[in-house]
Amino acid sequence: MLRLILIFLIVLGCSRNEDNLNEKISNKDFSEENFSYYEGLSNFNIVHDGYRREYFIYIPPNIESRENLPVIFNFHGYSGQAQQFFNMTDLRGIANENGVVLVYPQGAPLDGGASHWNAAPLNSLTPSFVNKSNMKDLDFFLALLDEVNQNNILDLNRVYAIGYSNGGMFSHFLACNTNNIFAAIGDVAGTMLEATYNNCNPSSPIPVLKIHGTSDPVVAYNGFEQEGFKTVDEVINFWRSNNNSNGEVIFDDLGNSQSFNNQVGFEKYTYESNENNSSIVHYKMVRGGHWWDYSLDDNLKTSRLLWDFFKNHTKSD
Repeated sequence: MLRLILIFLIVLGCSRNEDNLNEKISNKDFSEENFSYYEGLSNFNIVHDGYRREYFIYIPPNIESRENLPVIFNFHGYSGQAQQFFNMTDLRGIANENGVVLVYPQGAPLDGGASHWNAAPLNSLTPSFVNKSNMKDLDFFLALLDEVNQNNILDLNRVYAIGYSNGGMFSHFLACNTNNIFAAIGDVAGTMLEATYNNCNPSSPIPVLKIHGTSDPVVAYNGFEQEGFKTVDEVINFWRSNNNSNGEVIFDDLGNSQSFNNQVGFEKYTYESNENNSSIVHYKMVRGGHWWDYSLDDNLKTSRLLWDFFKNHTKSD
């Protein structure tokens, strides 16, 4: 019964999936015409592993050069839609101010229709209900990175990933299973799945931003053992160990802020490391739920918090 309630809560907060999204096709059935990226929001498709996969890309207007731009890959939650997630994350202003490319891939549907990201190894012995398809999402991301950068538009030392809920789980999975790609990752209201946690072997220290509400009813702050959801403390401690954090914590009480339905306490915990400037920042949102934003204050919006973190991290070659 608890599992059914959990699934219902996740689906309730997300939009419907398109029935024909990621329809199985052969490579000869679909080919993309030659194209160039235009300013503003556009959507494209690529064929990966015999499936047509959709993504949205936002190019900020009035940029001086279309080379060496930082990029944020944004992964929606379970049953989410990429274009709606673009609107929800409210990153357009950040992109315009800082010349950042935004990429919003579309997750593939499960048999039941809900879009998702496989955030643990496909051969996992402890799969979660959000990781039950055979879609090779890791390989899809790698192909998409090459696709987006085909005209050398990206600065490959400033590649970032952020995800919400199941997308946050996928951000951890990407960090665990790619070789020196990310300058930093972020996770909002997500976690590490047990199989990812147990098999994670990053190639280098990776800066991590973790934002989570203590009253989250979907991805609980204290974990959900039955579905392999690790606790926030376990996630933080894993990355502290991986990044060889120096053991000290800087605590900032940012006070209370009004969210859309209650007062949320903002607590910030920073764990520094001398290796690759691989700091870990955790915003503990006291009384916060399963949300993207925890405040109506523009300075405390998630978009602002994540860019304030990402902009300080550049990958070391």
